[in-house]
Amino acid sequence: MLLVIAMADAYGAGFEFTEDEYIKENHCLTKYHQACAGCYTDDTQMSIAIAELIINEPGPWNEYLVAEYFLKAFKRDPRQSYSDGFYDFLVNTDTPAEFVENIYADSIRNGSAMRSVPLGLIKDKTEMLEKARIQASVTHNSHEGVVASQAVALAVYYFVNKLGKKEGVFDYVCQQTNEIFKNDKVTRTECEAIDTTDAVLTVLSQSDSITEVLDKSVNLGGDTDSVASIACGIAFFSDEYVKNLPDFLERDIENGAYGKDYLIKLSEQLSCL
Repeated sequence: MLLVIAMADAYGAGFEFTEDEYIKENHCLTKYHQACAGCYTDDTQMSIAIAELIINEPGPWNEYLVAEYFLKAFKRDPRQSYSDGFYDFLVNTDTPAEFVENIYADSIRNGSAMRSVPLGLIKDKTEMLEKARIQASVTHNSHEGVVASQAVALAVYYFVNKLGKKEGVFDYVCQQTNEIFKNDKVTRTECEAIDTTDAVLTVLSQSDSITEVLDKSVNLGGDTDSVASIACGIAFFSDEYVKNLPDFLERDIENGAYGKDYLIKLSEQLSCL
């Protein structure tokens, strides 16, 4: 699952906020396109932090514990793919207490959603929703930030627990969150929590394979890496999406200390919980 997230993230990053014409000319699913080809972004790094939290901290969470894992993931492997402001904040923050006390935590952007796919593996739905709320509140303590995090986790939970066909995931997420999302989005994806969730639910609703999910995520334009990583991560858990990603995605994905092999190992640990 984490490897799929990373591959989709790294591919989508090559088209993030590029012009429609650039996407039309270059998006052909034959190679990675960003400057550091095959390198994943903050979307995957923060998903790794959440995955490690789930594995290592089965008890209750709080803001300081979540902040600790966010800092640990960044400090051992700094990546400049974060927004400039948040990157500087991470560089200059040393402790979880500093993080919680100094962060601007009222954001309605999509950071809380982009890291929420692993949360759907938590078996108890009440616990899952609470941990989705807590992790969101650390950086995105807004209605939009929290509900987007929970929506992503619920979509994974729906497929993991085989609650219905893929056509039903949209209604399930809307009902469980009491939120009115969209599954017919056609505009470019903004870095906003609700807009990103709409994009994810749209490409899931309109696709029959993971490659199609990735393709549609990029073709929407805008925040392509976030939509691609979230949507492909969710689709991974449903047998109704054909698993047919192009070979280059795994062949050319980074494999440093926290690259392909580490992602596979971490996913195996998650699956054993």
